[in-house]
Amino acid sequence: MDNHGVLAEPDAELAKKCYPSGQKNEAHAICICGGVEIALKTDAPALSAFCHCWTCRRVHSAPLYQCLYVNTANIDPKTGKKIEGRFEITVTKGFDLLKPIKNGPGHPNLKLSNDNPIMGGLGRMFCRDCGVVMLNAVFQKPNTATNPTDADVPFVCVFPATFTEKMSEFIESWQPKAHLNCDSSILPVMMINDGLPKFREWGN
Repeated sequence: MDNHGVLAEPDAELAKKCYPSGQKNEAHAICICGGVEIALKTDAPALSAFCHCWTCRRVHSAPLYQCLYVNTANIDPKTGKKIEGRFEITVTKGFDLLKPIKNGPGHPNLKLSNDNPIMGGLGRMFCRDCGVVMLNAVFQKPNTATNPTDADVPFVCVFPATFTEKMSEFIESWQPKAHLNCDSSILPVMMINDGLPKFREWGN
């Protein structure tokens, strides 16, 4: 451990062995009932990582989950309205079935979106018919640590657990690059020997 929030330094060779890559740069995601389908196509995701935070684990009912963020999508993170065209993330079926999750007392470690100094937007969205969480529709607020520009930057996420293909089929840039929010983990994070850096919080 060190004083900069990194619990484990990266080992690129080990990570490459643990997370082999292929040639595909587009994926198809689908919920359990098949009502919502999402197409993802990008050469360079904004972020691909595992998250261990309390809220994400609770939402996904899982000890950790993988997130893959991009900067363009056919959903407006502020309003939930559909944007015409094709983007890195495109909801191709069941757009009207996507509903934002209601935050409440089970949301222990983050402020609500309107109060968060860095992120805003609708947040996690699920299929109304089967309950599967399919998107995290947020944006990075301007003039912050993650967005030094003067404009909002969309930051929309899909979850590889909903893909119809294995992660090893996708290009190297899609493979996870870190474990985030490890201080919140219920797993013994240091036993996950996969070569990825392990951060106490989101990015530090």
